Amino acid sequence: MLSLKESRYFQGFADQVEQFEKRLGGVDEYLSRLNIIQRKWVYLEPIFMRGALPAEQGRFRRVDEEYRGIMLGIGSNPKVVGLCDIPGLKDTLETILAQLDMCQKALNDFLEQKRSIFSRFYFIGDDDLLEILGQAKNPVVIQSHLKKLFAGIYKVEFDQKNGTIISMISQANEYVPLRIPVKISDDVEVWLGELEKSMRDTLNAMLQKTVKSQGLDIVNTPSQICCLSEQIAFSENCAKAVKSGKLANYKQDLQRQLETYTSFDNKGDVLLFSKVKSLILDIIHSVDVVEQLIKDPIMQSMNINDWMWFKQLKYYIDVKAGEQCKVGMCDAFFDYTFEYQGNAPKLVHTPLTDKCYLTLVLGMKMGYGGNPYGPAGTGKTESVKALGQAFGR
Repeated sequence: MLSLKESRYFQGFADQVEQFEKRLGGVDEYLSRLNIIQRKWVYLEPIFMRGALPAEQGRFRRVDEEYRGIMLGIGSNPKVVGLCDIPGLKDTLETILAQLDMCQKALNDFLEQKRSIFSRFYFIGDDDLLEILGQAKNPVVIQSHLKKLFAGIYKVEFDQKNGTIISMISQANEYVPLRIPVKISDDVEVWLGELEKSMRDTLNAMLQKTVKSQGLDIVNTPSQICCLSEQIAFSENCAKAVKSGKLANYKQDLQRQLETYTSFDNKGDVLLFSKVKSLILDIIHSVDVVEQLIKDPIMQSMNINDWMWFKQLKYYIDVKAGEQCKVGMCDAFFDYTFEYQGNAPKLVHTPLTDKCYLTLVLGMKMGYGGNPYGPAGTGKTESVKALGQAFGR
């Protein structure tokens, strides 16, 4: 249009050019607004039409009717400049856009309210969250989204009426019966919160039972609790061996225990093999720790506050805190939070892993974050994930 105005013949066609400029300028404005409205409508229409936010249903239906009417009119007259002939189109589009913005704001406020009640909803997108909220009692929908909300829960087991969750199941088909079954209700954020609480309560009760029992029942105990109880036993027994100066004897006990696990007959059971493999990796690290203590000349003082033992990752049951499991390094200890980890692969311990753990744990104690730094593929992310698993998070 600008090139036409610069022509020396422009004056003879000035009225027509001005008319075209006005019409085409309007078309550009209408098309840009329609484009924005279409994107918002495509996102909101499936949400509101399946019953979300009843309070906003009337508003969206009015907008929907107006928008469909405009689009049908455009369909009947496909000429682009025909947009300029629709009376009051500019005001109508502005109203529709404003109403859609109000609908979207109401939707965002609604989702934020649900996320503030159950913070794990921040792990999933708006579409997934709306599907969960809209079908809170549908077992198929529940199963498909649980693995996004919990680290180790791949699916759950319902009772015969599909109204109560009775067990949680890992991806490796490890069944963990819930101590307190969770009843499904319309308020999905409420019963998911109950599931989280029941998960922690179940694992805590299993740990207390396993620690107090005479032997470890590998077959009927979740892998996470098997490893955790063994780590608690190692921390206690190794501290006793340091105090009594019998580290060499304790190393022999650990090696005998390692031989027992390596000769364990899993009878072709993949899940049982996974449990035993995790125990073997842990006990290999325990043997390595004891060897470091034996070689360290300072440890001959039989003081558990000497650095070589002081810096190790340790677990213990705090009787004064209501038999709460604690985990930490040096003088930095935290509550074990009993997030079900399923049968996630164990990270092999290296001296660098221990340094990474030590830095991060002491940073946590001081209220700081941590940032492992190094080349790609060296295990930075996996180390942080493994530390989270070690804390039951």
